[in-house]
Amino acid sequence: MQHSVLVVEDDNELRRQVTSWIESFGHEVQEAPSAEDALMAMAREPSDMAVCDANMAGKDGVWLAWRMRERHPQTAIVLATALRDCESAVSNLRNNVVDYLLKPFDRVRLLEALALARDWHAAAAGDDDLHEALQDRLRTRRAVLAASLAEAQTTHVAALDGLISMLQFHERDGRGHSRRVARLTLALADELGLGDDEALLKLEHGALLHDIGKLDVPAAILTKSAPLDDEEWEVMRRHPQVGYDLLKQRFAGAAELVLAHHEAFDGGGYPRGLKGDQIPIGARILSIADAYDSMTHPHTQRPPMPPALALDEIERCSGTQFDPCVADALGKVFAGVAEEHVH
Repeated sequence: MQHSVLVVEDDNELRRQVTSWIESFGHEVQEAPSAEDALMAMAREPSDMAVCDANMAGKDGVWLAWRMRERHPQTAIVLATALRDCESAVSNLRNNVVDYLLKPFDRVRLLEALALARDWHAAAAGDDDLHEALQDRLRTRRAVLAASLAEAQTTHVAALDGLISMLQFHERDGRGHSRRVARLTLALADELGLGDDEALLKLEHGALLHDIGKLDVPAAILTKSAPLDDEEWEVMRRHPQVGYDLLKQRFAGAAELVLAHHEAFDGGGYPRGLKGDQIPIGARILSIADAYDSMTHPHTQRPPMPPALALDEIERCSGTQFDPCVADALGKVFAGVAEEHVH
């Protein structure tokens, strides 16, 4: 079936190349050299899909994607972005973009992105049969992009930023939660007197990326306001293993902590049922930091809990879900904070 595609690119040669490829796929194409020209073209004749360059002179692709989503909600947007720009684009856009093309991309990768965009457009136009399957495909693409970012970046810092941005893309508070958990994790490690600089860096990376496996969890589960059923919990419990698989090549030390951060001190956790000292100390610390932050910030299934009640809950679960030594350290960390405020 023929569809209409808008190509927005300020590099004339690249725009002609992309247009040529899309026409060879059997679609109609209109071109625009800038974001402003793209909006005028869409006003004259809306396209089913749009392939937009993220980094253009003047108004960029991020600005354009927001405007197009507001004015043309059924148009599927694919953003073409250089690796250096991906962190900014992803962190700003979340669900406004169907797929990302990491430059340089080839004809085959463009065809894949347009196939996903075509189905997104059909679902947006009212094809309910496509909706559920499409969500799975979108989730898979996000996980693949996360892996690509981690592997392709030349520095650990750039790879880390790109992966954290993917969390923000998938969960509204993904970046904020990961950074708060990392701060508390390091404070607990300091209270416990643990780790040299290298160990602390691995711990920080593990804390920042502990939820990266949730890229493989459907948004409907992450945002569900009612308790999860058994099947949904089975899906949710896969995320530590997914996170480990994404990180093990580039962030091996952090990956081990991500894999173990939902293990329980009494052996009742997942995915491996580790117990006590079998659980890496970094994962035992991360587990408490994650739980405390999750309890004290808004969640789809419940309002935030007052900090004092969260501390009481962690103390109640000391020895079962949580390492008693780390639970005790959490109380000391917050007692120290309270004392600083008094003085």
